[in-house]
Amino acid sequence: MSAPQIPGDFVDLLDVELAIFATVGPTGYPQQSAIGFLWEDGVIKTSVHPSRQKFKNATRDGKASYLLVDPAQPLRGIEIRGDVSVEDDPELEYLLRQGIKYGRGLEGFTHEIDNRKILIVTPTRVRTWDLTR
Repeated sequence: MSAPQIPGDFVDLLDVELAIFATVGPTGYPQQSAIGFLWEDGVIKTSVHPSRQKFKNATRDGKASYLLVDPAQPLRGIEIRGDVSVEDDPELEYLLRQGIKYGRGLEGFTHEIDNRKILIVTPTRVRTWDLTR
């Protein structure tokens, strides 16, 4: 089965500032967080410290989703569901790339720097909506 594609008329949403990252918490209830991210090579990535609950949830279940809403037209958006994998970021190369999107370097980063991980969500389902049509 091939990976789902992002429809061309929704690709612009991959550049929004924030996404809602959703996982299932240890009690079985959803947990959602507004986070920064990058779309790279057909996957969606974010930098997370392993002490964060979203990291624990995503790696425990191996599944997560992102919700991206068009800030100019909130009736339009995309949900990307997928499988989670993790990569180390010992030199903080990914964190620096993600920081460029937000106009800051490590000096403007306020969270834990040591032992950062890259949470990677490989899409298994893509759902779009445009209620203006």
